[in-house]
Amino acid sequence: MGRWKGFSVAAVAALSFVAIKVLPWALGFAGGKYLYQTVAGSPDPQMLTTAQVSEQIESQGSQIFKAIKQEFPDDYDVVVEKITAVARLGNVDQVRNASRMAVADLRRRYASLLSSAPDGKAAEALRAQSDMLNHVMARETAAICNNYLREGPDALGTPDQDFLIDMDKVGATLFHAFGAAKNGSLPAAAASDGDWSLLADAFINAGGTPAEMTAIANMSREFEGLCPAVAKLYAAALPLQGEPGRHIKTTLLYEIVRN
Repeated sequence: MGRWKGFSVAAVAALSFVAIKVLPWALGFAGGKYLYQTVAGSPDPQMLTTAQVSEQIESQGSQIFKAIKQEFPDDYDVVVEKITAVARLGNVDQVRNASRMAVADLRRRYASLLSSAPDGKAAEALRAQSDMLNHVMARETAAICNNYLREGPDALGTPDQDFLIDMDKVGATLFHAFGAAKNGSLPAAAASDGDWSLLADAFINAGGTPAEMTAIANMSREFEGLCPAVAKLYAAALPLQGEPGRHIKTTLLYEIVRN
């Protein structure tokens, strides 16, 4: 493993399992902005119908809900019914929260499917996560970005439209990965020690260092380069090919999604 000689495979796995599982998931956060407008613009929220709420979601272009409707139409109908019931109360915050919780519940329900997701869909979902992180790095200070890794979108205050678009893409690509796993026939498999070794080599080739690995594994608050280090992790994982690459991507995604 080159410069990683003496660094155990278990430590490589820790880089992924310890750090990635606490990375933020904003599923539902973006979706809420598409729904509260139905409430805010309705003269009589008690008369809202599921058709009106669904129409509003579609008119606002929510990629998360579009993906749910495409991949899990029955679940989509249930979610819209739940949100409609809350929307009839006329409270915008409750609509946002209902949206967020409904999508998060689906995310947790289908997390176990990821180990069977095809490489292409897993790569799309992981790349969306990478794009979001790179966006945060470009727009925020190192301290805020580091907090984003630990706390999620709350560290960003009130996300602007660009961040919401990124979050929407993160959620949509994930549900497409869920759907592809559900409808496919690939065997479920977690990353092996050999797979993690390949990731370690790729991490070094992407410019990573043992110090960065340690910082990620410990989520070190003192390490200013934590966000760039995690970005290198994504950059290392995305090009990995074949079954090892699929195992790495799907395992990383599962650790993100299951929390």
